[in-house]
Amino acid sequence: MGIDNFTYRFIIILSFLNIGISLRSQSEIRSEFIFHTVSRGETSYGISKKYQVDLNDFFSSNPEASKGLVKGQILKIPIKPYINNESGSNQDSLFKKHVVLEGETLWAIAKIYGVQVPIIKSYNQLLSNVLKKDQLLLIPNILADTTDIIKPLIKYVDHPLLNKCDTLIIHNVKKKETLYSISKKYNLSIDKIISNNLFLEDEGLLKDQNLRIKLRIKDCLDDSLLQTIDSLSIIDSINFQPKKLRVSIVLPFFIDKSDSIIINCSKNTDCSIDKMTENSLQIYNGVKIAMIELKNLGYNLELNLFDTKYDTNFLNNILNDSIFKLSNLIIGPLYSKNIKITRKFSKINNIPMISPYNIPSQGLFNYPNLFKIFPSRSTQSKEMAKYIKNNNSNDNILVITDSKDIKSSVYSNIFSDVFNSNLFNTDSVILEDSITKKDSIFFNDSLTPISLIRGEDWSFILNKLSSNKKNIIVLCSNQIPFLTYSFNQIIEFSNSKDHYKSKFIIFGFEDLYRMKTIDIKYKNKFNLHFASKGILDYKSENVKIFIEKYQKEFSSQPTSFSYLGYDILKSMFHKFYPFNNEINDVYNGVQYEINFGRIDSNSGSENKSVNFYNITDFKLVKLLKN
Repeated sequence: MGIDNFTYRFIIILSFLNIGISLRSQSEIRSEFIFHTVSRGETSYGISKKYQVDLNDFFSSNPEASKGLVKGQILKIPIKPYINNESGSNQDSLFKKHVVLEGETLWAIAKIYGVQVPIIKSYNQLLSNVLKKDQLLLIPNILADTTDIIKPLIKYVDHPLLNKCDTLIIHNVKKKETLYSISKKYNLSIDKIISNNLFLEDEGLLKDQNLRIKLRIKDCLDDSLLQTIDSLSIIDSINFQPKKLRVSIVLPFFIDKSDSIIINCSKNTDCSIDKMTENSLQIYNGVKIAMIELKNLGYNLELNLFDTKYDTNFLNNILNDSIFKLSNLIIGPLYSKNIKITRKFSKINNIPMISPYNIPSQGLFNYPNLFKIFPSRSTQSKEMAKYIKNNNSNDNILVITDSKDIKSSVYSNIFSDVFNSNLFNTDSVILEDSITKKDSIFFNDSLTPISLIRGEDWSFILNKLSSNKKNIIVLCSNQIPFLTYSFNQIIEFSNSKDHYKSKFIIFGFEDLYRMKTIDIKYKNKFNLHFASKGILDYKSENVKIFIEKYQKEFSSQPTSFSYLGYDILKSMFHKFYPFNNEINDVYNGVQYEINFGRIDSNSGSENKSVNFYNITDFKLVKLLKN
């Protein structure tokens, strides 16, 4: 494929098929047809042999087939008459009858008769794989090859744990073998081997263990296997397989290093893998949960994973990989250099790209296919100004900026510009980002940032506070030392003789909520409000459902990176491949609310959705946005 050691794929395929069939119980002989969709490379002879139909009968039912077959063509397959005689005659040359035993599965029954599972489901109008004891099944005499060996065979009985182009072999672990050497032997990822042999998580790799190895059949064509569901449906009811969408995850997994740690770890010892590897795997796990959900909606997906490590040479090899070039969506990479290299590839090949890394907004300029998952603090400043303007415009508002921090000045200027915009009538004109009024009566209503320095005297602020209005103090900084000093100054102001009865609200970024240098009682006292990209609510139904799915799939607890991976994939499909053509711009995820918007016409998109929270009665409350 072009990648040395860590490129693996699993295919998640779901196609919906509406089945309309009428098998009437009667004592008379009745003729039927089934319909077959032509696959790439199929011939009339091969199809007639598959269904055990005389070639003359085949051409008689499909005269146009004599001129050649075309992929996607619908053919009528004449089925010999069968007898359904209630008087007890059980002679049937085309169908066998099978009575389901307790605990039997469709795959086990298919294996007995050598018939594909989809064929049995089609003939018996089964909409799921669930069977009941004593259920009667009609088994057509259509044989399928069931040999489990690695060679280019055409048909395999479906295994519940295998894809249509996969086969299963058993590998007996030899002395000195490692997961890495086994993965190299079969050209599989270590994660894939472990997922099919979960006992490895507890026991590790031991001599004489039998490992289940799922391998792709050489030269097997998905297209030739996907429509083995040849139904008795009328032509108009057939739903064709949707286009395959390829998702590529490009992250630093450091598989070689992690495999070595696991193999050399002594028993009863805690041998932790690299934190970056753990985070990347958690992102992958979240993506996998999202993939399963999308599969259930009918999407035809392929997931490719690529290990970038720290070396840009690995990334360059990935970008030249034939599979990677077929990507419809790129998730990753991390690290600034890798992002810069990949965004060029994304732009040239017109492939959407989104990184879990919090890309600076300027990194989006001139890269129209690049997406930023987190709203920048500049965007948060804009939304904060809108929120306060809509909810607190009549209060006494003070905007504080750190004069030693350029970014703080940018945030405060953005805030004041947005707050002041459209505040005045048409006599106001904007000149070089400042507002000049013809009517000086309104001048005091404009908002101007107050530039301060940590450690200096802030007592002059006392004269700007109100004793009869609520004081909204906006701290436009994310620097903990400055925020701590600001908080302590506001505590002193609130204890002064003129303002001990005054009302205060502190507003800022999420850093205010997270910082540990200020006790929660003061955050509660000042009814702390803050803007955030999103905080996980463990009480919400969406989060509970996600955790349940995650535990079932991985037998462990999700982390913040799991939620991130899930919301990244679902939000990008919401944007580019919406289910049933949804038109809602906002994706409401498990943790993140996402609404992508371009920063300008020829540049990438940023998540414009900002959430607001406050602390009331020592509880965190999500606020409604107007």
